Amino acid sequence: MKTQNSMTRSGAGLCLTLGLLLAAAGAQAQNYQITGHVNTLASTFAPGPREDLQRTEHFNWMDQPEAQVPQSLAARVDGSNGGYGWATLEASMGRLKAFAESAYPSGIPAPYYYGYSFGTAQATFADTVQVQGAGLAPGAPVRYELLLWIEGQISQPSFEVGGHLAVDGVAEIRLTDRTSNTQKIFSWNAKTQSTGWYSLALDTEVGHSLMVSGMLYASASVDSSATLARWAQSDFSHTANFYLRPSVAALNTVGASGHDFTVSAVPEPSSAALLALGLLGLGLRLQQRRGPQS
Repeated sequence: MKTQNSMTRSGAGLCLTLGLLLAAAGAQAQNYQITGHVNTLASTFAPGPREDLQRTEHFNWMDQPEAQVPQSLAARVDGSNGGYGWATLEASMGRLKAFAESAYPSGIPAPYYYGYSFGTAQATFADTVQVQGAGLAPGAPVRYELLLWIEGQISQPSFEVGGHLAVDGVAEIRLTDRTSNTQKIFSWNAKTQSTGWYSLALDTEVGHSLMVSGMLYASASVDSSATLARWAQSDFSHTANFYLRPSVAALNTVGASGHDFTVSAVPEPSSAALLALGLLGLGLRLQQRRGPQS
């Protein structure tokens, strides 16, 4: 359906647009920021009078106290024929959650409903970390790793030809040296990658300024022509956590927001042992990949 496909494309466009906004904000000396956007819709074209129910909520806090504490959003719409769209999120420095779910009755058999529903949720954060500490002089070369720990899942099937059913879960980590204008980006997709640990690394110097940013996006849509399923869900409400690991232990990991990006500062009690084990395994894999150091 043209209408649904355009809505799905607009959701993907939002995912890209917010990433570009974060990059632009960094160029304008942004210090810290969190954003959130949820969009839900249930629409029926026939039978009977057309029904279009939509609810959208959003926030964008930059360099304000609201960006220093978790912020959440939720939106749901329920059509008269049982179709619905539902989305929730939470955004804070170093931690993002997103959830989307939708369902729609079949167009066959009678009463031959024609319509669609969807839910989308996207959360982002960005923070500025000054490269300093450990007694190192300005200009000393160092390296920072940005780590992503992601949990969650998307329902299956996750796509039907024609876009009659579509489920997405996408995350991104971005580390930018605002002084030298260099950047590393890693994108994660639930359709092609497993959950767990991911990372990227950026070489920088003491005295430089780093932007640490992350994004999490969930969407689920179903229309009356879908044949594989009548329900779709993207559940990443179990958390995506983002951490910094410098090459020298005493280097700064506290952002302008006051958030400490070290692993020990943020894990939930029930996940602490798993996080520590995962970090150990990630460190060993990275060491093996690099080989012996001269």
